[in-house]
Amino acid sequence: MKLLPLVALLVFLLASCTPNVRVVDENGSPISNARIIPAGLSLTYPPVATDENGEATIRQNYPSIQYLHVFMTGYEPARDVNYDLPKPIEVVLKRP
Repeated sequence: MKLLPLVALLVFLLASCTPNVRVVDENGSPISNARIIPAGLSLTYPPVATDENGEATIRQNYPSIQYLHVFMTGYEPARDVNYDLPKPIEVVLKRP
């Protein structure tokens, strides 16, 4: 029974470290260093940058995230991306 809390902690840590957003271009290629800003009704949280695979992890402990704003120089921004979509969320950025 002493292992149960450790297993629960491990599951929580793995879930909070798994990328849950992927940013790609119109061809499906990953976009690194895109900025993702989690937001709620009246709150915004610190931006998160995508890695070389276009992936980022939005912390699950942020309360009331409802949508994401995604920005990258040279692309049109994606605003109000629904955060309640199945994870990982794939965001496609388009060139202007």
